[in-house]
Amino acid sequence: MGTADLAEIDSTEEYVCKNCRVICRQQNGTWVHPEPWATLKARQLCENPQPLRQAKPREMRSGSMRSFRRDRWINEEQLQQLVVPCGNAIEVGIVGCFRLRSTGSGHPRGWGYLASDGHYGFGATTTQSRFDGPGELAAETRALFWALRKLVPNYRVTLITDYAEIASMVDAWRCGDDTAMPPGYDAAMSEAGYERKLLLAARKVHENAESVAVRQVNDYADTALGAGANKLSLIGWEWCAGEITKADAKARALAVASGALDVAPLLVAGDDQAEETDDGNEEE
Repeated sequence: MGTADLAEIDSTEEYVCKNCRVICRQQNGTWVHPEPWATLKARQLCENPQPLRQAKPREMRSGSMRSFRRDRWINEEQLQQLVVPCGNAIEVGIVGCFRLRSTGSGHPRGWGYLASDGHYGFGATTTQSRFDGPGELAAETRALFWALRKLVPNYRVTLITDYAEIASMVDAWRCGDDTAMPPGYDAAMSEAGYERKLLLAARKVHENAESVAVRQVNDYADTALGAGANKLSLIGWEWCAGEITKADAKARALAVASGALDVAPLLVAGDDQAEETDDGNEEE
């Protein structure tokens, strides 16, 4: 925050701390982490709270900000018949889809993942560029991020991709190289204080290097998981483009996932994310 912004701070308002992301407040001219968060978030607190920005309502309710923004278009589920205990080895196909819309300025990057234990997800982000050279790669890295977030460290995961860039990037992450990113990727923290998704993914892979592997295939369609993930990415694209409703997208995704894995279309109750999604979109 700038000097002018600090001068206008209301001491009764709550802010997000730029050092630890926990709620802070000005008290007698000093920035502090107020109760109950000083106790409930004790392990997360910094010693020198400083304001990043005014806290949003959901952040005031939870006591801290999320480390990243959730996508506006996202849905994640798990099929009942394929649940396995934590620690088991599973495979997951990840696929991205980038196509231009005939109308409108935002062009969706759809993504999908499908795992052998019945977990699946799909969604989309948007770009304003009509020519987006790395658009499909960017979409597939989104599938990579959400698959890793859902499955690691609970399972020993083998990622299936037909992108050599993703295979080499994940291998570099396993060795601790978080500079391995797609061409043009902006790794700087966003103005709102959110970390970039692929940096979070790189950290998670390095921290769980023994539980993450990657298998490159010639074509995603060569595997049932890849083919299913591709269909899910198309559903994400169509949902984002306004061609289908969320309800239609969820129903079609359930049919795709259960058909690809040859099980009944029955879901684990409550597996879909309960977190709020952000109304906006961001290029992360």
